[in-house]
Amino acid sequence: MNRTEIEPRIEILGPVRATIRGREVDLGPPKQRAVLALLALRAGGHVPLDDLVVVLWPGQPPTRAASLVHTYVARLRHALEPDTPRRRRTNVIASVQGGYRLAVGDDQLDLFTFRAGIREAAARREAGEADSAFARYGETLEQWRDPQLGDLAALLVEPDDIGPLRQEFLVAALDYIGLGLELDRPDSVLPLTERLAQTEPLNERVQARVLQALTRIGQRAWAIERYADVRMRLKLDLGVDPGPELTAAYREVLDAEAAPPPPGPGRGGVQQPPWRGPAPVVDELIGRSADLAAVCDLLGEFRMVSLTGPAGVGKSALGLAAAEELRERFADGVVVVDLASVRTGPELTRTTAAVVEEPESWHAGASMPLAHRLHDRKLLLILDNAELVTDDAADLVDDVLRGCPQVTVLLASRELLGLPYEAVYPVRPLGVEADRGPSAAPALQLFARRAAQVQPGFRLTDANLEAVTSVCRALDGLPLAIELAAACLRTQRLDALVDVVEDPLRRIQPPRRGLPSHHRSLHAAVNRSIELLGPAERRCFKALGAVPAEFGLETAAVAGRAVAGGPETLRVLLDRLVDKSVLEVMHGSSGRRYRMLGTVHALARQLLHEHGVDAGPPAGRCGCGCGCGCHAGR
Repeated sequence: MNRTEIEPRIEILGPVRATIRGREVDLGPPKQRAVLALLALRAGGHVPLDDLVVVLWPGQPPTRAASLVHTYVARLRHALEPDTPRRRRTNVIASVQGGYRLAVGDDQLDLFTFRAGIREAAARREAGEADSAFARYGETLEQWRDPQLGDLAALLVEPDDIGPLRQEFLVAALDYIGLGLELDRPDSVLPLTERLAQTEPLNERVQARVLQALTRIGQRAWAIERYADVRMRLKLDLGVDPGPELTAAYREVLDAEAAPPPPGPGRGGVQQPPWRGPAPVVDELIGRSADLAAVCDLLGEFRMVSLTGPAGVGKSALGLAAAEELRERFADGVVVVDLASVRTGPELTRTTAAVVEEPESWHAGASMPLAHRLHDRKLLLILDNAELVTDDAADLVDDVLRGCPQVTVLLASRELLGLPYEAVYPVRPLGVEADRGPSAAPALQLFARRAAQVQPGFRLTDANLEAVTSVCRALDGLPLAIELAAACLRTQRLDALVDVVEDPLRRIQPPRRGLPSHHRSLHAAVNRSIELLGPAERRCFKALGAVPAEFGLETAAVAGRAVAGGPETLRVLLDRLVDKSVLEVMHGSSGRRYRMLGTVHALARQLLHEHGVDAGPPAGRCGCGCGCGCHAGR
C-alpha cells in the first residue's frame, strides 16, 4: 500500500474530521465531507460512484452528479495530501474501476483502531486475563465519541452501513459492562450503562445491565423505579411485557438485601424522594430563573398549577425543573406522566396509572380508581403535553385533588383545564434583544450553548452577534426553535442559517433522537397546536394566514368573512385561539389587538396557500357550524 509522506488521520466515530500532524484539515462543505465519510465507512473496499451519488442526492440527482463527485474527490485529495503533486494525490483516496477506495493504515482511521482494540480486549479475556481485558475495553470504548453517530447520520442520511456500525459499538459496550459486573466493578461501568440506556430505551439487555449495576452498588430502590419506567415504556410503545433477561435482572433486584440506600444525589448527601416517569432536566435552564422562582411559589400556595404557552416555549423543561427544585417537599416523590401520544380518556387513565403504580402492585387492584391509589400519598403529579386530552385530564385532576388531600398537580399544556381552582402561569419566549450586551439576552445565550455542542469553541462575539440575534429574533425567542436552529450548525454556516430561518418550518430539521415526536422538528411542534382546533377554529386560523402576524379585530373580520357569522362569533373564535396558545391578546391605547408568533403565522400561511379557507356556515348559524346557536367551535 502506498502511503503519503505525511499521513492524515481520519475520524468518523464522532464528528467527521481529519488531521495532519495534529492540525485539523478543512474538509469543505457537507456533501464533500459526506464523500469522505462513506469512503471511511467502507475503508479498504471499493465504493462505486453510483453509491456516492445516491448518498449525496437521495432523491433526483443533478445531471452533473458524477462530475460533482469527481470534483469533491479532487478537493479532498488536495486537503489530505497538500504536499503531494496534483496528479500523484492517490495515496489516500485511490481510483478504482467505477469508483474510489480509501487506502489508510490501521492507525490512520479511528474505526480501524477501535476494532483492533476490541479484538485485543476479547483475546485477553479469552486468555483468562480479565483485568487486562477490562482495562483495554475501557480505553478502546473511549475512542468512540458518539454512539449514535449523529454527524455520519446527518451527512449520509442513514445509509445501510450506519445501523450495523452502531450495533458494533453496542455489542462491545455490553461485553465491557458484562465483564465489569463479573469483576464486581459496577461503579466503573454504571456511567456507560446509563448512557446506553438513554440511547437504547427499549433494549432489554441494556436495561437489565442498568438494574444489575444499580443493585450491586446498593441503589436497590432506584433499580426498582427504573424497572417500573422500562416496563411502562415497553407496554406503551411496543405492547409487550419484559422478556426473560430483564425479568431475571428485576428478580435479582428484589432478592437483594434490602439495606438502606447509600447517600444519593440529594442535597447534603440525603437520599431524595423517588422520581417516576421522564427524568429531570439534564441541563440548566437559561433565562428562566425568575420563571422558576414564580412557579415554585405558586406550587407552594396552590394545589393545581398550569404552565401554558405556545409550541416550543419550554413548558415541559420549566415544569421538570420546578419539580426537581421542590422534590424534597413531597415524601412520596414526583410522578411525571408524558401524555404526548395519548388521545383518549381510557389511554390517559392507563398511562397515568402505569407510572403511578408501585412495581409490586401492578397486578393488584387493577380497576381501582387513581384517586383511591393516591389518597394517602404526598406527591407532585405532573401531567405533561396534556393538550390533546384536555377534557379528560380535567376530570382526572378534579377527582385526584378532591380525593387526595396531599397531592399537588402541575400541568404543562397549550390549553388550560378550566378548573375553578387552577392557578395559571403563562410561559413566555426568551428575550432576544441584547441591549446590555450578549449576557443580557437569554435567547442568544441558549443559541451559543447549543451551538457549542455541535461546533466546539463557538462563542458569542462582536463578529457573530448580529447574525445570532437575527436568527433568534426570526424564531421569536422560542427555546425549541433556537435549539433546532443551533443544531443545524453541524452542517451549515451561521451566515447561511440567517437565510434558513426565513422558512423555519421546512428548512430547520436537524436529526433529533430521544425526544417526543412533536419536539423533533419545528413543523411537528407547531402543527400539534392545530390538532387542538375544532373545524370553525381551524378555518379561522387558516384565514389569519392572509393578515399580518399582529392585527386588530377589524383586520381579522376582513380575512375571516368566510368563517365567521359576525363580529361576536369571530371574537369568540379568536379568544379560543388565545386559550389554546395559538394567539396572544394585547391591550393597549389602540384597543384590543392579537399577535401570532412568526412560526405559527408561517403555518397559517402555508395552510392557506395549500387548502384555502372553507366556506363558512350558512347565515343564522353558529360559528362552529353545528346549527345549535352556540359558539363552541369544537
